[in-house]
Amino acid sequence: MKYIFSDEYGTPSYKGIDRDENKVFFLSAVIVDPDDYSEFILGLTDFKVRWFKHKAEFCLHFKEISRKERIYRFLNNEHDEVSFHKDLLELISSLKFSFLGALINKIEILHHYKQNIHPYLASIQLIAGKLLEFPEREFRWIFESRRSFEDRLYADSLENLTIMGVTTTHLDWLKDHRFGDLKFVTQFRRKEERIAGLEVADILAFAIGSSLRKEILEKPLWSFASRILEVIKKEKSLTGHLYVAI
Repeated sequence: MKYIFSDEYGTPSYKGIDRDENKVFFLSAVIVDPDDYSEFILGLTDFKVRWFKHKAEFCLHFKEISRKERIYRFLNNEHDEVSFHKDLLELISSLKFSFLGALINKIEILHHYKQNIHPYLASIQLIAGKLLEFPEREFRWIFESRRSFEDRLYADSLENLTIMGVTTTHLDWLKDHRFGDLKFVTQFRRKEERIAGLEVADILAFAIGSSLRKEILEKPLWSFASRILEVIKKEKSLTGHLYVAI
């Protein structure tokens, strides 16, 4: 049973969609073999101890890294910032995992569909659709816990997928009864539990999601994020493609 760790970039809500940061939603899926996960944890822990010493017991959060505030204030020193991101890139390259993302352009959804499609449920559907191409049939899908309502919604969507072939009836044209052959065990873990797979899922969701958003809106890319995107595309892509999209 492989592990899937997921985190998002952007909000699933359609409110405030006039603001650039709310125009797209991106869900990351970091897929790890259980036999590789101990080394995965050790690699991330070593990185945190190397950079934060006795303060290392916290979750890496790429949005906060980009702001260079609080525990990341030292990144305001250009030399330290370059060294930190070089080390982070090498860490990501060294960890054993596969990656797939789902990109939802909410502007396009509003233009082409009669109803607002929930970006998180659509992302789960798209990622799971690619899992059908591989022999593995059982997955433990791990999300960061939000509110109890959201946790229940996402767990129910995976149950719907295996029973009805679709996460939500708003996506009926993607229905596929082969999902009945898959088994998903869902888990929701709190940020303070410091789950290594979720930390990496957060880094990749923000780095890749923000880069794709800026490409769509023709905005300048942040080099440290776009380098992560390129490494994942070249070294970690599950299917040969970085993401699936609606």
